[in-house]
Amino acid sequence: MAKSFGWTSANNIIWFTLLVPFAIAVARPANPAESQTPDAQLHHVPGPVEKIILDGPLAKKYEVSFRLNPFYLHGDFNGDGKIDVAVLVKQRSTGKLGIAIIHGVTDKVTILGAGTAIGNGGDDFEWMDTWQVYSKTRVASGGGGKNVPHLRGGALLVGKSEAASALIYWNGKRYVWLQQGD
Repeated sequence: MAKSFGWTSANNIIWFTLLVPFAIAVARPANPAESQTPDAQLHHVPGPVEKIILDGPLAKKYEVSFRLNPFYLHGDFNGDGKIDVAVLVKQRSTGKLGIAIIHGVTDKVTILGAGTAIGNGGDDFEWMDTWQVYSKTRVASGGGGKNVPHLRGGALLVGKSEAASALIYWNGKRYVWLQQGD
């Protein structure tokens, strides 16, 4: 003999408490970068990024992308002794992803990816799922290889997990790409 379970008000309360958090999660935007202003307010955005990309001259072409954590890195990338900021950006017209490097002293911006090709990275860094600052002392201390560049400042180590990576570094005139694998 099969048992029949009646629907009670207790069941309604249980289902309600289970479904409310789900409904709230579904109501949030799936891609934080699509909603620039609210997410920029949720994240600490460095002053140079806010000045140049969110409110400044690049705001019409690019927006900050929050698809990776951290969404920005800082270091002395061009070797001038001042802190620079590298931030993930998305080109508004194409949706292509990349990195904007803002030099601390001059506020000069270099776009890598996001519509501007560099090395094997191409013009869209959609593939990138990891990045970090690679210190110039790390290259100097590990230096047995023939293709080890002379770094003037820190480099960006960008990569695809379980696949290839590359160093992006300043050679004194521009940023260059040094493939690290695959």
